[in-house]
Amino acid sequence: MEYFDVMPKPVETELVKHGVFADKLLYCVKSDLDAEGNYIDVYLTFTEETLSVISGYEEFGKLKRGEKRPVLMDFKTSGYEEYPLADIKKIYVDRYANAARLMIVPADGEEFSIARFSLGFSDKFEKFSERVNKTIANEPIDDSLLEGKHTHCPICGEPYPDPNRPVCPNCVDRRSTFRRLLKLFGEFKWSVALILLTILLCNVMAVLTPVFGTKMLYDDILTENGKHYGQLGLMVGIVVSIDLISLIMRVISGVITSRVVPKVAHKLRIRIFSSMQELSLDFFTGKQTGSLMSRVDRDSMNIYWFFTDIVPFGLTNMVKLLGITVIMLTLSPVLSIGLILAILFIMIVQSRFYKSQRKLYRKFDVATRSANSVLSDAMNGQRVVKAFANESLEADRYSKKNSAAFAINCNINSRIAGTIPVIWTVYRIFSKLFFYIGAVLVIRGHLLFGSLTALVSYTELAYEPINFFTWIGDRWARCMDAASRMFEITDALPSVKEADDPVRMERMKGDIELKNVTFEYEAGRPIIKDVSLKVEAGKMYGIVGKTGAGKSTIINLMARLYDVTGGEILIDGVNVRNIAFEDMRRCIGIVSQETYLFIGSIADNIRYSDPNVSMEEVISAAKAANAHDFIMKLPDGYDTKVGEGAVSLSGGEKQRISIARAIIQRPDILILDEATAAMDTRTERRIQAAIDNLKSGRTIISIAHRLSTLRDADMLCVIENGELKETGTHDELIAKKGKYFELYKMQFEALGFINN
Repeated sequence: MEYFDVMPKPVETELVKHGVFADKLLYCVKSDLDAEGNYIDVYLTFTEETLSVISGYEEFGKLKRGEKRPVLMDFKTSGYEEYPLADIKKIYVDRYANAARLMIVPADGEEFSIARFSLGFSDKFEKFSERVNKTIANEPIDDSLLEGKHTHCPICGEPYPDPNRPVCPNCVDRRSTFRRLLKLFGEFKWSVALILLTILLCNVMAVLTPVFGTKMLYDDILTENGKHYGQLGLMVGIVVSIDLISLIMRVISGVITSRVVPKVAHKLRIRIFSSMQELSLDFFTGKQTGSLMSRVDRDSMNIYWFFTDIVPFGLTNMVKLLGITVIMLTLSPVLSIGLILAILFIMIVQSRFYKSQRKLYRKFDVATRSANSVLSDAMNGQRVVKAFANESLEADRYSKKNSAAFAINCNINSRIAGTIPVIWTVYRIFSKLFFYIGAVLVIRGHLLFGSLTALVSYTELAYEPINFFTWIGDRWARCMDAASRMFEITDALPSVKEADDPVRMERMKGDIELKNVTFEYEAGRPIIKDVSLKVEAGKMYGIVGKTGAGKSTIINLMARLYDVTGGEILIDGVNVRNIAFEDMRRCIGIVSQETYLFIGSIADNIRYSDPNVSMEEVISAAKAANAHDFIMKLPDGYDTKVGEGAVSLSGGEKQRISIARAIIQRPDILILDEATAAMDTRTERRIQAAIDNLKSGRTIISIAHRLSTLRDADMLCVIENGELKETGTHDELIAKKGKYFELYKMQFEALGFINN
């Protein structure tokens, strides 16, 4: 199982000494701490009979060239413990603020710790504990949810920055990334072929110029036997023709490039945005808006400029340098070989230099995206910033983030400024030495003066391509890093996936069942703990509890915005994992406390769930949501523009538009998540009346902070710390005097205090 650790051969050898054989091992995990909290290499594994813990120190061989991680050569054992599963009641993970430990609960006696580990290993140890406990209980183990999951890079062993996207920035293959970018030009292959042809011809012309402009002039024309006037005119005609042909080729290449590359950049932006829309909700909850916008905009522009400027000039200079090399070798092989060696030396030095710069480029990108996120956050939250007079605080936050990016950028530029001049000085020294040796050869009669001047011209002509290749590594690294980030998104798979052959449900009856549901946003921190609940179709169920109890998480799981970590949720007897996404979204409506209106008209926002509905249906839904009256008072009625930068609506008005949107959807199951929270009494009554228009014939799951709004619910469910504590009607729970009674009493006393 690739999700867990692989037992290294040296550790297997040590286990054999204790009678534990590799073919009997079921699962293995590695910890970085022992039971006392000391840093040491600890491996835990179990068979059907025993749980083994072996600790010691790993010894690695030398890192060879081309290897990302050294090979484990030996394991020095410092301790070994073995626990028969027959003597264990269960094992579990006990978390602290900055670490965790694995506990054994014996069949007899007090529980004790067998290993500690950093919080980053929590999820792996939770899954390991679950499998040990199932083996103890002789229950089947289902590994299907772990298939395809990797937590660490198999090449370098480093943890992935994002566990949901197995992409290692240290080991990404930039050549394969470049090849993937080139595939985007597949539909423009004839245009690309024409670009390459024009570049080739243009550079052939450029390379031929010194032959006709210098060698022909000095060796054939300006000689005693030369045909001065006739050949001079021919030379001028050839040189001018070369310039004109080069100009035409450059214009053709530039025009085609300026048309093709923007189309590819546009295609790439659309592809990234579309891929984002396919990803699950957890992708967006774990990302900042500014960072995502940077990926769509800035990264795509990096790629655009790379293919607009770098690739054409790269091909140009490559062909030019190759042509210069060939002609120089024909003119003077001895001199040319010396210059070629100098060029190769410079290429190797600059290649190694820019390779060392890549980590700085990645750090700069992270710092820039962090600064953009702070900027986006401050812009979106200007009302709160102004309300608390925290303009200077936000300016300081942005200044700190921007200063971090500035410092990294200064480091990058200072390294370039201190290295590139040295490289060029070395090249110039080689050039001067080259000219001196050439002059000696002319004096001795081994080289014509025209050939020497042509060689000198080619030396000067080589400056441009060599200069280009000294900084192309910078742009190459930036572009490939940008492309890698973009492909991370396009390659990412949603954590909530549709079944290969989903069950289609035209309509839903509305029966919902939660069976031993467990869920965690963060590995090792369960939010919902073994919740089981049955919801009958056509009835209203209220979910109550303190803030942070897990109420909203439960309804998000019902709507399958997230997938459960353990257990299952059934709708009409079908596991939600097997129901088609289209049917889930059509048959389940959500009215949330956080109402979002898209930029556009009010009518467009109401018909968002079904863009094809008529205007009459939009108005009918608005009337049912008690929104028609206030909409008609707006300057443009239903055509009034709302959203960012448009007409500002109150919270209650937005909520009623949201309810009208749900009415248009006509869901079979309606989820109300604090739909009337933070509203004044009059607005709450209007919204409640609108919600009442939605209830008929539907299964209703409602979360409300004010318990009075759920008094008439058919069933109330009390959630505390992610656990289902009580169920029953209002009267039953009041009579029971449990958790619900305490919550109700607190609100009643608070209301009495206000009235007094």
